[in-house]
Amino acid sequence: MATWKPMRTVLPNGCVLIAQSLPHLPLVTVHGFIKGGALWDLPNKPGGAQLMAQVMRRGTDRHTAQEIDDLLERRGAELSLSVHHEGMTIQLSCLPQDFADCAALMAEVLQRPTFPDEEVAKQRQRMLNALRDALTRPEEVSRRLFLHLAYPPDHPFHLPPEGTPESVEGLTRDDLLAIYQRLSPRKAIFAVVGNLPETMLIDCLANALTDWQNADEPPEVDFPPAPLPPTTIRERQSLPDRTQCWVTMGHKGLRRTDERFYAANILATILGAGWGRLFTQIRDNQGLAYAVGASLQAGLGEGPFVVRMGINPNDVERAIDSALAELTKIRREPPTPDEVADAKNYLLGRLVLSMENSGGIAALLVTCELFGLGLDYPQQAKNFYEPITPEQVLEVAQSVLHPDRMAIAIAGP
Repeated sequence: MATWKPMRTVLPNGCVLIAQSLPHLPLVTVHGFIKGGALWDLPNKPGGAQLMAQVMRRGTDRHTAQEIDDLLERRGAELSLSVHHEGMTIQLSCLPQDFADCAALMAEVLQRPTFPDEEVAKQRQRMLNALRDALTRPEEVSRRLFLHLAYPPDHPFHLPPEGTPESVEGLTRDDLLAIYQRLSPRKAIFAVVGNLPETMLIDCLANALTDWQNADEPPEVDFPPAPLPPTTIRERQSLPDRTQCWVTMGHKGLRRTDERFYAANILATILGAGWGRLFTQIRDNQGLAYAVGASLQAGLGEGPFVVRMGINPNDVERAIDSALAELTKIRREPPTPDEVADAKNYLLGRLVLSMENSGGIAALLVTCELFGLGLDYPQQAKNFYEPITPEQVLEVAQSVLHPDRMAIAIAGP
């Protein structure tokens, strides 16, 4: 890789720009992130922010949806927008010689969408079709049910950002316009990576985004803390035409900025990696699941610690009991030094693999800025993980894991 020395600047409107030149890459890639996500949704209308993002791409006051498609296609470029629990992601890829034009088009989509009625109706129907399909799959149904159980109704993580068929069906153009007013350049980060000098990459982005304003500055983005369930709660949703069950179980975790994150991430890896305790015990040794893993989804908010399993319906109870036993065990005795070393190597290896393409590098730069890790984090990550000891993993397991206060969601026949 070329010398790692990202350039960073902040526009007068508060938008943060980061650039890294990588001469060996054939494309220029932009990864943008605007903090907010589910916090933008109107009361009782989840899914509105996601629909807004889809319709933004479908027409501006200068170009129709078809013209935008044609401009991108003629250059072999791609532009997409999507909303997650914590914000909106904007992704652009194009050839270096087309970057200035494509960046300008991206900024136009961001700053000048018109939300045509016909496109609102079309994208709403696409979302509804995707939702109805998702609700036939046990893994998706259990994920949604888990969020419903693990987070209270007034928490932004209580429902998935795609909303529900009922909420999406009721969304209107006026709703999307109201949500759009909540986007702010002061909550935006754009990272660009590619085969151009950093100064040129920054200048193209700055020229495109410097005029972006929001006259009615929305409030600060603040994801509230979430409570643990008072005791274990479980719910099962029947899908009679399916042959397998999916279980999603866990509870709220911690924020990415929590000082316990690195030890907690090692803990989740020891439990949930393809060689981890849950996989070894539940799948290999007991043969109770065809898929099993665990993850810590730490972000701006207290994202969940989750265990997910694909199971024969006859083995559901045994698999859940086995998973709870492993969670209890790791709270009672520290992992072995070899387990901790393997987890560190795995996590650092995944970090390197994430930087194999321009999209991964741009996303990592946004992560570095978003969580205050420093733009030299790829070089410094080892220093964050290396000092973690088995005793520290035990300590964080005792503070983060609560096998007696789990949300357990089951979907299947």
